[in-house]
Amino acid sequence: MQEIGMMTNFNKPTELAKITSLIAKAYDIELIYIRPKDVDIEEQKVYGRVFKKNKWMEKKTDIPPFIDVVPYCFKKENKEIMDFLRDKTFLSDNRRNVITKEMLQNTLSENKHFCHLMIPTHKITNFNDMNTCLHSYKKVVLKPGKGLRGKGIYIIEKVEENLFEIGFNKNKWNVDANKLEEFFEEHISEKNYILQKYITSRTPQGDPFDCRIHVEKGGTGRWAVAKIYVRIGIGQSVISNVNQGGGISDTKEFLKANFSDQWKEIYNNLFKLGKEIPKKMEQLRGTHIMSLGLDIGIDQKGELYLFEVNDGPSTKAVISKVAYLRSRYYAYLLETQLNKKEDSAGEQE
Repeated sequence: MQEIGMMTNFNKPTELAKITSLIAKAYDIELIYIRPKDVDIEEQKVYGRVFKKNKWMEKKTDIPPFIDVVPYCFKKENKEIMDFLRDKTFLSDNRRNVITKEMLQNTLSENKHFCHLMIPTHKITNFNDMNTCLHSYKKVVLKPGKGLRGKGIYIIEKVEENLFEIGFNKNKWNVDANKLEEFFEEHISEKNYILQKYITSRTPQGDPFDCRIHVEKGGTGRWAVAKIYVRIGIGQSVISNVNQGGGISDTKEFLKANFSDQWKEIYNNLFKLGKEIPKKMEQLRGTHIMSLGLDIGIDQKGELYLFEVNDGPSTKAVISKVAYLRSRYYAYLLETQLNKKEDSAGEQE
């Protein structure tokens, strides 16, 4: 039985690790659950855990030839270990050439195939930058440049000449220009925020929503759409992220209810983006990627906008399909790439 690693920061193996381990066994693969601190650089071994007889058991073994690693493992305190693994083995994402939200928007804006999806995006360095955009767009979104899972996002709208509304999570409040500048200095200044023109992607009830396209590499080595689902921020003023509270809807039923005759065209375009954007992301980064979450907004006319591309997407809503696709992808890698590398290394010796 061949070994594949799965690495997170959680001390307790995740539900995804458990389900993937069970499915991977059908492909004669043993999944080793590891954390960065389980790697011994001197011994070049890992002290991981394997799922056997319905429980996790400790196992010491060689560095697996492939490690399915979440981006959150690449913290400063893990730098020595992750640098070692970059050189020693094949990682699902080595975190090289990471594309910021601003870079992605600016780069794809110049691409004829994707420019129609782009939202005007600006780097915010001072209050005047924000104020200029706010007077131009009337309503803007402020996001941390390296934000994760919808945290730290504000919506600001110019209501009158000297009146602005700020939205955060489920809260809204009004401020004048002086208070707005105070808000900027306290919450935004020097925190690497970007500003985007606000795109109205809301239900008739006024709740924000977006479409999450979760994509994974599959058994052929190509990108596969694991699931497209709608995230609705019920009762929220800012975002539709389920991690911040909200609900999930079936995409086809949601589109039928909200876009009538357009629903099929919109759905087909979403599926098409799930195949095209991941290829472009790998090309832009010049490195291997295995998993992505694309967040797509839809305005009232049915036009699509790319809000974000997440390289550490939550698997909660797609856990079984992700486990299946990843198991098949592990098998594909072992058959087509990893074993060949070992064979060629043995021949050189």
